[in-house]
Amino acid sequence: MLTHRSVEIGIHLAESKCAHWSVFGPGEVPGCATFSTVGAGLGWMLALVVVCGLAATVIAWLLGQRRRLHAKLEDPREQASRALAFHAYHDTLTGLPNRAYLMRELEKALGAPNVALAVMFIDLDGFKSINDTLGHEAGDTFLRAVASSLRSSVRERDTVSRFGGDEFVVIVQAYGGMENLVRVCRKVLDLVSKPVNVSGQFVAVSPSIGVAVAPQDGMVAETLLRNADAAMYAVKETGKADFRFYEEGMLERARERLALTVELREALQAGELTVEYQPKRNLRDGTLAGVEALARWPHPVRGDVPPGVFVEIAERSGLIHALGEYVLRAVLNQLQAWDAAGTVVDYVAINLSMHELSRPAFVDTLHRAVRSYGVDPTRIRFELTESTAMRQPEETMRQLVKLRSHGFDLLIDDFGAGYWNLSHLRELPVGTIKIDQSFVRGSSSNLADREITEAIVGLAKKLNMRTIAEGVETEAQAEWLRDLGCDIGQGYFFARPMSPDAFVRYLDPTMAYAS
Repeated sequence: MLTHRSVEIGIHLAESKCAHWSVFGPGEVPGCATFSTVGAGLGWMLALVVVCGLAATVIAWLLGQRRRLHAKLEDPREQASRALAFHAYHDTLTGLPNRAYLMRELEKALGAPNVALAVMFIDLDGFKSINDTLGHEAGDTFLRAVASSLRSSVRERDTVSRFGGDEFVVIVQAYGGMENLVRVCRKVLDLVSKPVNVSGQFVAVSPSIGVAVAPQDGMVAETLLRNADAAMYAVKETGKADFRFYEEGMLERARERLALTVELREALQAGELTVEYQPKRNLRDGTLAGVEALARWPHPVRGDVPPGVFVEIAERSGLIHALGEYVLRAVLNQLQAWDAAGTVVDYVAINLSMHELSRPAFVDTLHRAVRSYGVDPTRIRFELTESTAMRQPEETMRQLVKLRSHGFDLLIDDFGAGYWNLSHLRELPVGTIKIDQSFVRGSSSNLADREITEAIVGLAKKLNMRTIAEGVETEAQAEWLRDLGCDIGQGYFFARPMSPDAFVRYLDPTMAYAS
């Protein structure tokens, strides 16, 4: 292709020939033929080259202008069509491929020869609390950060998609052996678990990751996704913040959980759950200190469903709010009934879930409900676990302070069973520590459990807090705790959880606990 420089050289040569001809005359240029023959022919050739180069440059410029003008004048309908095609296969919030795109790519990959791919199903545990406490805009910012982390954790050839809500799916192509796939899972787990700065506040979630591998776990897109989802729920059952590969039987358990979720919703609507009450005794004089309300599910077909099972299902399915309101209404009704019958109960303790506490309107709604029943808020005490109090401590602190301002008392349940920040404990508006039952039960034979229990009681005294020991099963344990300075005991030695009618009979003076 001719350049401007070549054109300049051609013109210069032509001008040089003309100059020589004019000085020496025709045929007198040294070393050259006469201008009329060779010189004239070379000049015309050079002129033709110059013209062709200029013409090519002009044509190229005109074509470029035409393309740019065509792009500007493109039919808006075509632009809209392309935009719709993009949005049909991409998530508008994160820009990731959506479920439709994922299914198309997964089906295509499964149809290729020598299939060796993995499907990772990722769920963000605790994401709802970000929306509830910081707002949906903060939640959107967090999801975009997670999307970026996921893209950076896998190869360009792999597919990262937002499956819906706080669920993501990754297709790992040609993963290169199980050891390499484990490394990918750990990398994803680590990156997604990192705190994200949202509006000046660092927040984090614990992802649960389920993995299904083709061809052994299925060669149909829906089957692989279903199996990966089942593996993800198996992670949730064993503690979250981990990954698991699909195993036989996981899908059946997932179907069982789904059935229980539906049945729990129906049971709440039909009022089939009951509330039992377990007494708490003052260790110093044996008098009744209060009771703890415990939800029970007497299933008409399955029998009694353990609280650990249906509470976990309620938390995962979002039914925990309905369950909490159900128990609260039952407690308020029961307090009214006891008051009307002259049965004296100082307070009822209710277990509080992080999911409930994370709702911005929870405290105000609770206060209105208690007032509508004419019950003094000081007669309602909320028990929350260490993990609940430590999760998003700033927001938790605000909610707990608000609860105390309305007159509700608070206590830390299962203290000592997990990580605890002592400086944070000092700042919490909590008046009572409940020692985890594992230390109380182990105190009879395990020196370490005895020393831990003694340390907790001593710590509480330093912080001007009361202590409750749960899991008291023998008279020897009750006497040891009393001598230690523990304030209140709760456990089978005093009484098992019981129905309201059984509780009234239990309060008969002839059946009272004697120290």
